[in-house]
Amino acid sequence: MSDTDRKEIKSKLKLNALGHSYNDMYFFIIPLLLPLLRKEFGINYVQSGLILTVHVALRSIFSLLFGYLGDKYEKRVIMASGFICSSIFLGGLIWLQNIYTIVTFLFLLAIGVSTFHPLATAIIRENSKLNQRGRNFGLFTAAGTSGLIVASVLFGVFVQIWGWKMTCLLLSLPGYFLGYAYLKSKKDKKNHKAIAEKETKQSHIHLFFISLGIRSLGTWAVLSFLPLYATDYIGLKPEISAWVVSVYFIGVLFGALISSRITDKNQPLVLVLSSTILTTLSLLGITFIIRPIPIFLVIGILGSLDGIFFPSLNTWLTFICPVNHQGRIFGILFFVEGVSATIAPTLYGWIADQFSLIWAYRLAAIPLFISFILFLILHFLESKHDKTYKNQNLPKDRPLAGLVFIKQGLRK
Repeated sequence: MSDTDRKEIKSKLKLNALGHSYNDMYFFIIPLLLPLLRKEFGINYVQSGLILTVHVALRSIFSLLFGYLGDKYEKRVIMASGFICSSIFLGGLIWLQNIYTIVTFLFLLAIGVSTFHPLATAIIRENSKLNQRGRNFGLFTAAGTSGLIVASVLFGVFVQIWGWKMTCLLLSLPGYFLGYAYLKSKKDKKNHKAIAEKETKQSHIHLFFISLGIRSLGTWAVLSFLPLYATDYIGLKPEISAWVVSVYFIGVLFGALISSRITDKNQPLVLVLSSTILTTLSLLGITFIIRPIPIFLVIGILGSLDGIFFPSLNTWLTFICPVNHQGRIFGILFFVEGVSATIAPTLYGWIADQFSLIWAYRLAAIPLFISFILFLILHFLESKHDKTYKNQNLPKDRPLAGLVFIKQGLRK
């Protein structure tokens, strides 16, 4: 690989990281706004959950669509369009007074946001060596998390100074520059290492997606209502409730940095499995803690576990999907996660209204535990495959146990 190619790859990865740090702010803007919308317009838990549900549903559906489009057309153009559209709808909130119009703009914002993740993860795969994917995905997650930490802190500060509408306008401005940067970047160029894996497929990919979807029922319940949990149970003011999200994402940042060091040296699926059971136990633990400091500590632990989970998840998927279908596979990933995430806010919002948010969190541990069992079954099936490969005298330097090499690839 020439020095020019290395510089080009570094440039793309840096732009991707910067884009991730900003796109994730768009990604989680509604949980930050919910306490403020509830205070100004008097919406309840069910209405809050319904807003989140529709937002996530739109995001997941369009992630699937843009994932397919990314395999056929220029990813950078699609992503640039997403940044510009997101900035228009977020900044446009400053002129709106009606809650229904505001919610409509937030739904349109979801469409712009959905362009980034399935295509950005595909770009990382195209520009990463085989033994550096875990590292690059970990740093990618860390970059996105850093942006969220800064955004959630600034959101709390700016809202107290200028109000939430002016804050949304200010936070929307950098999106225009990122859109321009993606348009000016060089055209997509697939890494030859990725193309060499074009003919791979994992026979239990469907079980993996089912496990992920069930897991999302639990994790999205926690994250969606975290600012509300901070106001109702920790006692923070609505204007600074976004800061509890900062604690969670500081944990994610820490976990992502750990992941960047260990994922390439371990089986990513084992890390997925381990982080899921620890998340289940931590979620249950937080509902029995009364004092604020231990609650913040556990919230940070939950974040660090997710910081390990998501880079490991993405790394595992890169080994089982053909490069010419990677946008589609990552689109399906966000779609599957989003289907469950559309159910979670309204479901647990209803539970919180009927009983309490504490009980909603406790019940959210059930799908997390079920997903752990399914991931455990998948890991057992992979181990059986590993033994089969050894009996067939297949090469022992495979990046992951459990990969099934099929010449046809994914044709469906």
